[in-house]
Amino acid sequence: MKRNQIVRDFLLNETEMPLHVVYQQLKGQPNEIKDMSEICLESKGAANQCAAMEYLYANGLFPELKLLIEKTEYATNKLVRKTSRIFQIMYDRKTLRSKQLKPDAPAKYIKAVNRLRIKDDEYFLKILRDLVHIFCYFDMHQYGKIGTFNQSIKKDLLHVKDPLLYTLLESRLNETLFIYHWKRNELILSRKYGYQLLTDTNNPCKKIDIHNILAQGYLFESYDQAMYHVSVAMEIARELQYERAMYGLKNFTLPFIAAYYKKTEGVTSDDQAEQAHIALAENELDKCIRILESFEELTPFQQYYLGRAKQDKYLLRTSYQRFIEERDDYFYARLPLEALNALDQ
Repeated sequence: MKRNQIVRDFLLNETEMPLHVVYQQLKGQPNEIKDMSEICLESKGAANQCAAMEYLYANGLFPELKLLIEKTEYATNKLVRKTSRIFQIMYDRKTLRSKQLKPDAPAKYIKAVNRLRIKDDEYFLKILRDLVHIFCYFDMHQYGKIGTFNQSIKKDLLHVKDPLLYTLLESRLNETLFIYHWKRNELILSRKYGYQLLTDTNNPCKKIDIHNILAQGYLFESYDQAMYHVSVAMEIARELQYERAMYGLKNFTLPFIAAYYKKTEGVTSDDQAEQAHIALAENELDKCIRILESFEELTPFQQYYLGRAKQDKYLLRTSYQRFIEERDDYFYARLPLEALNALDQ
């Protein structure tokens, strides 16, 4: 049976076929994404529309997702209506300006999703709400809070009966575990999830994010491995002409890793803090200090750069404490700790 025949059958059938059944027929086919997009946008049943929004989101099909959100935001079915509202929040968080790396107001999205009345047995909605919390706490650098939501998603996922939804949501859970274990400095576990996600996903934008995090996760172990993941991420971003990803990789991830290894020849950044980091790597300590002391307040990273430039143990200790206490970031807390140990040699 031709793929477009499957689409035709879906559209012409008086009784709408479940999306997970159609997906099994189209899965892995060259036109899977195109055909599934068409079916998602034409679906009318409540269960299908909910699964369709998740499918479009998971595959990075944001223009199509926006169309489906507009179609369902006033749906008579309450589950569809609430699903549509949560995906509107997820869509808003994802659609940023080309040089904007993080959403403006993640706390606003948490408030918006918490205003929705979600019943205890609306497991799909509870998972979506928890995912919004995880994304937003990640944006706010509050990594410790992610663990609690991971646990509740695991429990609620057991009640999701739709095979397609289950697969898509399990992949999203694995993504949050990938990040959570990275920040806990549990790198073997983190990489296990990361490489599994690369195998499972068809979403090229998702692959960029995964390679970006894998690159950072190799910071303390291997320059070559870290830069391999940066180069793969940049190659995908170039193919997609994905300007925001290119900007982030070129101005943050790449110079950060290069400066850590003092391999900065030809490396530049638009970001002042990373310019200071490059100056530190090139032993231009006065330049590094001058840049950072012009800032009104410093992040834990910037405190670490300044502490290294000044060989100031107090700054390094403060940076370490802030990574742990403010961010629950046990991975990057290794930076000031490593610098303190070097000063004690």
